[in-house]
Amino acid sequence: MPVSEGKRLRVLVVGFAGHQGTEYLPVMRRLADVVGGVDPAPEADEISHRHGFPRFATVGEALKRVSFDAALVTVPHSLHFPLCRELLSHGKHVLKEKPFAVTAREARRLAELARSVDRSVLVLVQRNFNPAFRFAHRNLRRIGAPYWFSYDYHMNLPKPTTGWRASREQASGGVLLDMGYHLVDALCGMFTAPAAVQATFLHCYAEMRERRLEDLVSLQWTYPNGTFAGSIRVSRHNHEKVERLSVLGSEGSLAITPTGAGLYSPGGRETDRVVVECPKDRIVEDMVAHYLRHLDDRRYRDAHIERQLATVRIIDDVYREQRTEQEHAIDRAS
Repeated sequence: MPVSEGKRLRVLVVGFAGHQGTEYLPVMRRLADVVGGVDPAPEADEISHRHGFPRFATVGEALKRVSFDAALVTVPHSLHFPLCRELLSHGKHVLKEKPFAVTAREARRLAELARSVDRSVLVLVQRNFNPAFRFAHRNLRRIGAPYWFSYDYHMNLPKPTTGWRASREQASGGVLLDMGYHLVDALCGMFTAPAAVQATFLHCYAEMRERRLEDLVSLQWTYPNGTFAGSIRVSRHNHEKVERLSVLGSEGSLAITPTGAGLYSPGGRETDRVVVECPKDRIVEDMVAHYLRHLDDRRYRDAHIERQLATVRIIDDVYREQRTEQEHAIDRAS
């Protein structure tokens, strides 16, 4: 049944004791009724007790014991598909951390299931709601024909990756699937999908190389007409934390960061600018509120899913190409 207009939604939070879960929990409690949570972490009992909702051991138990309209899913990558499949099969909407899915095959199956049960799967990709990136979308036409983009996103972590992201079985990929997902999604919203992607995976730490979890990825996007291309660089162990997207066009350029964006003439004169004055948690709340309002909007749902399918397909193609190259290297060495 569609969610009644004006009704306060009932939400199950899955993975609420983790870093991302604790970030989204206060937002969800302001916007909806959190009626239960699923998390095996030892601290989950204390968190659920403090916020006044029951904790369940599994999603299956929650489905039997509490009624809810939608679920917020913030769990390790390897758990996304089975949990979302279970929730959708019981007629629940899903809001979830990225990725939409780990592989293109899983993404297609998830999209087919969501459409068959008339439910939404909406990915928490915050850049779409950041005023700087919205400014870039609105003003892209003002730079003429884009011919190049460069997108850099780096963390400055001083030590090897820890937690579930350091596990191949749980993470299913390194910085490309984790941090890079946001960038690929943002670019899929601005431009069409590339015709080809060339990738280089590098490692800062030997243990991450052994686990096949890249610490740095460099991507080169190319398009068939030869008039547009771009590069993406993502890493966890840079000397500073930075995110910057630059787009060059025949009549100007755009420079975008999470804190602001500028429009420039061909000579470099700034002709327009936006400064992001709202805090990150306000952007997060705007995103979640928007998604909750559009759970039953089929047109919005379909457009969102198509974009996520494109994002997952690009990333999955890169990983499959890397696996093929590794297998060829082993064959040559033997």
